[in-house]
Formats: sequence, C-alpha cells, structure tokens
Amino acid sequence: MILRGTLLLAMTAKEKVLQRAPHWTEEQDGRAHRAAQSDDVVDEWGDVSKLHQASGAETMRGLANEEQRAGHAPW
Repeated sequence: MILRGTLLLAMTAKEKVLQRAPHWTEEQDGRAHRAAQSDDVVDEWGDVSKLHQASGAETMRGLANEEQRAGHAPW
C-alpha cells in the first residue's frame, strides 16, 4: 500500500494547546498543562469530586425521603 501526500508530524502538548487556544497566555497554558498532568488537583474552586459526592448523596437522601412520604418501600 502506498500513501501519497501523507505527512505525520508529532506535536507536543504545548503545540496542541496553541493550535486549539491561540488566545491563551503562557500562564493559562501552564495552568492547563499542570492540571492535565495532576490527578488530585484542588485549587481555589475546591475539590470537585468531593462536591460531586456530597451533592449526589444529598440528592439520593431527598429522593428516599420523597418515596417514603409517598408510601413506597425503601430501596
């Protein structure tokens, strides 16, 4: 099989970011790169996974209470 006109170039993560978000500053690029590499990032916004767990648990408690008030058996 002959491929004509196909040129594969390896791009760095920084090049990909610059291609997709050319208006970002160096500081924004650096912050995004650090966040993408880290599994347990907690910043000034807080820990999203803990917020998600808490809100999910609160929702489930609310649903269980509504079902109980409606006379349904607990699940």
